[in-house]
Amino acid sequence: MQRRAALWITGAFHTSPSGGAESIAGLIPIHLHLRKLAIRSSYRVSTLPSNHVLRSLLSEQFSLNSLPHPQLLRFLTLAKKAKVKGPIIDVDNSLSHLSDSFSPFSPESKPGSRLMDIFPDSIHFHPCNRLDKHETYKHVSSLDSVFSSSSSNCNCISVVTDGSVPLVGSLQTVLVAHLYRGRRQVSHAKQASGQASSTDAELYSICIGIAKAISLQCDHIILITDCLPAAKLAVNPSIHSSQLQSIQVCRLLSNWLTAKPSRSINFWDIPSKWRWSPHLKVHNDITSTRIHAPSHTGATLDFL
Repeated sequence: MQRRAALWITGAFHTSPSGGAESIAGLIPIHLHLRKLAIRSSYRVSTLPSNHVLRSLLSEQFSLNSLPHPQLLRFLTLAKKAKVKGPIIDVDNSLSHLSDSFSPFSPESKPGSRLMDIFPDSIHFHPCNRLDKHETYKHVSSLDSVFSSSSSNCNCISVVTDGSVPLVGSLQTVLVAHLYRGRRQVSHAKQASGQASSTDAELYSICIGIAKAISLQCDHIILITDCLPAAKLAVNPSIHSSQLQSIQVCRLLSNWLTAKPSRSINFWDIPSKWRWSPHLKVHNDITSTRIHAPSHTGATLDFL
């Protein structure tokens, strides 16, 4: 089925073997691709609200207190459950691997009540054009200037974050945030978060960095990360992987900005390959940390 596409991508001869052409083109076998789609659709059931009919069919652990269905899985004995096959059983078995929880109807995600709707002038993003070296140099120079000028403002805290996803499956994702007031590091936060994608890891680190900065009593926050998409997810409370972290960030920032309208938070993008000194320090801190994962460690939606 994928042979024609693989030959078109690679420019190989028509007599080339199908398996080799698909491997070079980076196309997984179609039956494995269909299996991956089926498994991911099972995980997507976790994003459904508690009143959805599928919730009423799942076991008690995943039904979210929905009204019980006569054919509910919890009514089956272990012997019967072992014999029954079908998509509902597959979904129930798959959700046990997921550590994420979701809130489809969170008040923070309602249009008009979202953080960016209420405080559009207090939250700013500063992206870096990584394709243009000259623009990148100007961006890093601007960041240096902002970081230096914040040293004279005792009400400003700079937060440098990073997340590390280990290549070894027995290790957990590690998150680190270093906090500076002036040019002096005043605090840091580090924790493990099970198994997560790189974007989820950056989102977690941004969350713990913002929470720590707000606890230190400041009026301005400069958050520096090498993954600006994760920073944008942090203030987006809609359904996505690690949604509860975003909701927590939205609640923290909403209370913080409401208390004093002149407050602001700026998200700055910094390419990791630029080896900017404060971010390199965070990177070295996180890569030197190894935390082993216990058995049956949960994973985020995007990781799975």
